[in-house]
Parts: sequence; C-alpha cells; structure tokens
Amino acid sequence: MLEKESVDIVLSDINMPNMDGIAFLREKANRANMKDIPVFMISTETGEDIIGEAKALGAKGAIKKPFTPDMVNEILGPFLK
Repeated sequence: MLEKESVDIVLSDINMPNMDGIAFLREKANRANMKDIPVFMISTETGEDIIGEAKALGAKGAIKKPFTPDMVNEILGPFLK
C-alpha cells in the first residue's frame, strides 16, 4: 500500500501475522520512497529491548496498548502539523 498511496504517518503493531513491525521497519529502510515517512509502533510490549530495536530501525516512538485517543493525539500531534 505504501508504494501506491501517499501517507503522512504509519502506525504499525509490533506483533502482526505476516510481517511483524520490526521486519516492516527493516523493509521500509530499503525503500527510498518510504524513508521519510514517520512510523510509530503500537504494542503491548513494554520491554525496552523491542522498543529500543524499533527506534534503532527508525521508529519515532511507541504507543502502548491499551491507549486512548488523547494519548495518540499527544504522541502523534507534533508529526501531524
């Protein structure tokens, strides 16, 4: 979808069935047309190791489940202006 559509931001779960969020970040890094799209991870994972790995691969931050709309606005707000 990211190759066909223009997006401003990506919210990606860390745990997904076909491609997890870490694999997505690795794949995104190899695509020049996607490198400037900010990615935020969504997860129940609280361990700094997985969030740290995601950030090392380019994720701008993480949103911990469960979350509220206000939490999402607070985290993503600066990237949507």
